[in-house]
Amino acid sequence: MISVIAFDADDTLWHTENLFQQTQARLAAILERYAPHDEVMARLQLTERRNLVLFGYGIKGFILSMVETAIEITDRRVTAAEIHEIMTMGRAMLDAPLDLLDGAATVLDALAARYRLFLITKGDMLDQRNKIDKSGLADRFAHVEIVSEKNAASYRAIFTAQGVAPGEAMMVGNSIPSDILPVLEIGGHAVHIPYHVTAEFERHPELAPHPRFHQLTEIADLPALIARIDRRNE
Repeated sequence: MISVIAFDADDTLWHTENLFQQTQARLAAILERYAPHDEVMARLQLTERRNLVLFGYGIKGFILSMVETAIEITDRRVTAAEIHEIMTMGRAMLDAPLDLLDGAATVLDALAARYRLFLITKGDMLDQRNKIDKSGLADRFAHVEIVSEKNAASYRAIFTAQGVAPGEAMMVGNSIPSDILPVLEIGGHAVHIPYHVTAEFERHPELAPHPRFHQLTEIADLPALIARIDRRNE
């Protein structure tokens, strides 16, 4: 029987990627006199991937990657005013209000009465903690974990430390590489709820059928799915 339901945060409980997409579009507009839109986007993606090992996931690393992209793609001709505008865009991302996905709070309230709820998110510690505080959802969770990477080892360590067998845990998230595959690998249940836009490094082909893998279109359908799974396992 499932005893713990763990949730991803960004683009599972609240909107995040749309803010990145909007800022990328503004970066391309700033740099349009140096390079076409598609070239700026491609260079930014390459820079982000290269920098993940150094900066990790989050807005601060994204800001640094935007600045580095601007310097490289302009052959160092980018102006101080343009760099300042990029930095201002990044600060606005950090200060932006947090918008919950429709139904997220209601679903957490419905499930908290019967299950232990975990929040497992990755990224910059201060950035993620700031978003958790803004969300107003922290008190719904029995445990909150911010990790630098989501993989089988990190999930196994979290569940072990909390006294949870992987087979009793379910992870809910929008990323197949981060939220789904590692949990299935260690024997847990996983629910994929796609977000309408996906970061380039989180994209993955559709999964083949798997007895512990489920896919929904919206978070509001989660309680009914879990009830069906529990009835099947009784």
